[in-house]
Amino acid sequence: LQRGVHGRGRPAARMSILQRKEDIFSDCKKKFWNTYKTGLMYWPFVQLSNFVFVPVYLRTAYTGLCGFVWAAFICFSQESGDGTVKSAFMWLQREKVNADEEPSQK
Repeated sequence: LQRGVHGRGRPAARMSILQRKEDIFSDCKKKFWNTYKTGLMYWPFVQLSNFVFVPVYLRTAYTGLCGFVWAAFICFSQESGDGTVKSAFMWLQREKVNADEEPSQK
């Protein structure tokens, strides 16, 4: 739970430094609370499902997979999202529409 909910600001600040942005905390200020709230919804569900449905010998792998999904969300949020799941789903929907339109353009 701590890994997903806490520590959102530090990677954002480091990426801003690497991207040589003027205000390295601007992304953190914009996206922190949305990402924090998303983490508060995501990680308790992951842990509940982990302890209720996943056999003991698969729990580490399941949590690792969920951590990978969370890291992918954080990367998406850093690049083009606003830290909400809604923005990720809207982006996925837009990609699907673009993929459906490509064959008809040829």
